[in-house]
This record gives sequence, structure tokens and C-alpha cells, in this order.
Amino acid sequence: MRKIDIHNHVLSGFDDGASNEEESMRMLKSAAKQGVISIIATPHCSAEYPNNNRGEEIRRACEKLEKRVRNEINPKFSIYPGEEILYTQDILEKLEKQEVLTMVDSSYILVEFMPWTPYSEIYRAVRNLTTKGYVPIVAHIERYPALREKGRVDELIETGARMQMNYRPVGGKWYAETTRWCRKMLKENKIHFLSTDMHNMKARKPDTKEADAWMEKHLDRIYMRAVCYKNAQEIIGKSE
Repeated sequence: MRKIDIHNHVLSGFDDGASNEEESMRMLKSAAKQGVISIIATPHCSAEYPNNNRGEEIRRACEKLEKRVRNEINPKFSIYPGEEILYTQDILEKLEKQEVLTMVDSSYILVEFMPWTPYSEIYRAVRNLTTKGYVPIVAHIERYPALREKGRVDELIETGARMQMNYRPVGGKWYAETTRWCRKMLKENKIHFLSTDMHNMKARKPDTKEADAWMEKHLDRIYMRAVCYKNAQEIIGKSE
């Protein structure tokens, strides 16, 4: 199964992701062996990692890393620019001023929240973004207890959001509450993107094998292709 990874931290020097370019390459080599053929690089943008106005630096970093990856891993591998943006009240102003990056210069924006954010705030954020014409992708939705209540994920989707889930919890132990919830969301076709959210080659390395094995047994292959590859292809706006 080919994959496009829309949420990862492979660029070094921007956040808590890759410590240097060599670690970036190790992560990408591992991801490529698991079917990843392209990525949207999404360094954190938050108070802790204020990447505001660093769009051109991120673009240049993507181009530089892509050149090396094409030489050493896959001549057709593509790395596109994006950011994982922690939602704040001034996010719309920053987007309008182009101080932060959307996903590959599209209307999609990868947005995260603090784990304890109440549902009312997440819903309000989605409404604010969709009203201005953006398509918010809610990052790693398995981290928000507020979304576990019945009907809330559906409401966000109806409002115009897209749901991103990490591969790792999907491939977890069957008795783990988060794994069970993630699998339920997939069986109900409520997830639009699966991503590695890789940061390093230790605790947060790219790991899709267990999730792939579960999905092969339990999901329709057309839907599996959509969440791993096809939906991300629409963001990029081109055929791979």
C-alpha cells in the first residue's frame, strides 16, 4: 500500500523533531520501506516553537532534503511544505498575513489543540476556520478526550473538518481503550488521513506495520487506500 504522510517532523532545526539531517534521512528510509512515497513536512508552530514568518525557510529545507532523498532513497520521492499549527485566537490573522503555512499552499490547514481542550473550543475553532474558507485537518484526534463522546466527530466533519489519526495507536493492543476507539472510528469511515507523526528514530519513529496488518483484515481496501494515500493526494493536487 502506497502512502503519503501528511503529518511528521522530519525537518531538523524547527521543533522537537529530527535532531539533524542524518536522523531525517534515517526516518525517511524507514518510512519508505513501509510504503511512504511522499510527505508533507509539518514542523510545529506554537508558542514553544514560534515558526511564524519562517515559511521560506521551511520551503528551502524541504527542497534541500528532497534533493538528498531523491538521490539516496527514491528518485520520485516528494517533500512538500506545511506546518502543524497550535490553534490560537489570532490564527486567522496569521493565515491572512501568510505568517504561517497551509498544507502545500492549499486551503487545508493542519491544526492541533492541547489535549485537555474542551469540545466547545475545538468546535468553535473549526467553525472559525471553515467560515473563512479553510479546511481544518484536526491533528492526531486520538489525543482529545473531548472527541470520544458520541456524535462529536460527526459534528466536526459535518462542519467541514477532516480527521487525522496516527498509525501507531491503530496498531496497538486490542485491550487498550485508545486503540479500540481508533479502530472503531476507522470502521465507521470517520478518518480521512493516517499519518506517522514521526519525530525521531527512538520513541517516535515511523511505524505503520501493525496498523497495516489490522487494516488489511478489517477495512475495505478502497477506504484503506483513501486514508493512506488518495485523500492526501487531493491536498497535493497532483498525481503521484
